[in-house]
Amino acid sequence: MRWQIGLATVAAAAVLVPAAGAQAPPAKSVTTIGIGTASVTPKDRKDNASIKEAVEAADAAARPKAINEARERATELAQAAGLTLGGITSVSEASQFPYYGPYGAPYALQGTFGPGKFCGNIRTSHIKRDSNGHVRRVLGKRHRVCRFPSTLNVSLTVTFAAS
Repeated sequence: MRWQIGLATVAAAAVLVPAAGAQAPPAKSVTTIGIGTASVTPKDRKDNASIKEAVEAADAAARPKAINEARERATELAQAAGLTLGGITSVSEASQFPYYGPYGAPYALQGTFGPGKFCGNIRTSHIKRDSNGHVRRVLGKRHRVCRFPSTLNVSLTVTFAAS
């Protein structure tokens, strides 16, 4: 019984004492979302390495645009609230949609055919009607395709200190 009371006291003390490295959020802050867009233009539309390089370049180009848009919006919000905008205190990537392309495939940075794989072999089918009028689905030959987004959107949640 005595050890249970001692353990409860230690547990309560651990909860009440803040961690040494923990920082409290700023007393006043402005948080907003910025979206940056960049075109994906690979040198060779049929080469996976070229597509991957273009997607990564578009991602790198869209991030500063997203931060600038967030800063513009945060400035407007801060002025409306009578605050002065300070520096960035945190940045996180905001999830957008479960898919990025017209086919519902997870293009973007991941790739349609696996992480970093934008090209792969697929097999399409078509409808064929036989001499009796019956309709059936016929598989076609396998062929190679490359799928990637034409544009890449980056959505960032940015928090600024305010005073």
